[in-house]
Amino acid sequence: MSDPNVPADNEPREGAVPPPGEPGAVPPPPPSYEQPPAPGQPAPPQPAPGQPYGQQPPAPGYGQPPAPGYGQQPAPGYGQQAYGQPAYGQPAPGYAQPYGQPAAKSPILSILSLVGGIIGVVLSLVWGIGFLFGVAGVILGFIGRNREPQARGFWLTGIILGFVSVALAIISWIVLAVIFANISNNVYNYGG
Repeated sequence: MSDPNVPADNEPREGAVPPPGEPGAVPPPPPSYEQPPAPGQPAPPQPAPGQPYGQQPPAPGYGQPPAPGYGQQPAPGYGQQAYGQPAYGQPAPGYAQPYGQPAAKSPILSILSLVGGIIGVVLSLVWGIGFLFGVAGVILGFIGRNREPQARGFWLTGIILGFVSVALAIISWIVLAVIFANISNNVYNYGG
């Protein structure tokens, strides 16, 4: 028989650690991967027992609460904008946007070139007076090509129509000259 005050071999003793793998066994603490403090430096603070791994305790004197751990809800009021502060990515009040698209300029020269070419073609069919509009369309088209490259369709069409109107004006002048020469020769022959 055994003495009731002496524990048996199969009963756990107070302060004794059960062998690993048995129920109730406590795992040893994980190894520390931190740099040991240099001589004369204070040791870094250890996390409190309730803090998850990887989070440092808040440094004293900083006004914001620490971020919540994974899966936890943020504290009320955390992450709200302070009064009068603009949202992230927005310019401060009273200042213009530091980047962005400037106001779009309309391609005035290219449009005038197109209009001059169109009017030149139409008026070249009538006594060849569209010559001046065609020349203006060509000149404005070449200026627009240098100053307004994004309006390629306008200035290219203005240049083409300008040259067409100049060519039509020259052709109409030649045709009118031939007609008037024939009329004048016929008048003198029949007037006799």
